[in-house]
Amino acid sequence: MAAEESRGTDQNVERLFDLNGPTPASDELGKLTDMLRPHCPKDSVIRFEFDGKLHLQIDVRRFEEIAALEALLPAMWGGIFTDVQRSISEKHSFFHRLTAVVRR
Repeated sequence: MAAEESRGTDQNVERLFDLNGPTPASDELGKLTDMLRPHCPKDSVIRFEFDGKLHLQIDVRRFEEIAALEALLPAMWGGIFTDVQRSISEKHSFFHRLTAVVRR
């Protein structure tokens, strides 16, 4: 009986947000990821971070891969990736990280 009661209460809950509507920020980040993916190694991890500026983070396994991306990023898509820098990945101990500011 408790299961029937809990199912009945779900019908009385109103949605506060329309989650099926447009998601402009997510859509744009998805487009950027789709543009980058063919130029990155298969096992790379692409993420974005926002702290007032949008930052791109690409984690790759091999040092050679980071060097190739470092040369390629500033020339891609009209120079939207600036301030390209190398670092060590905090989340993946065997990965190298390339960061850049995304300007659009």
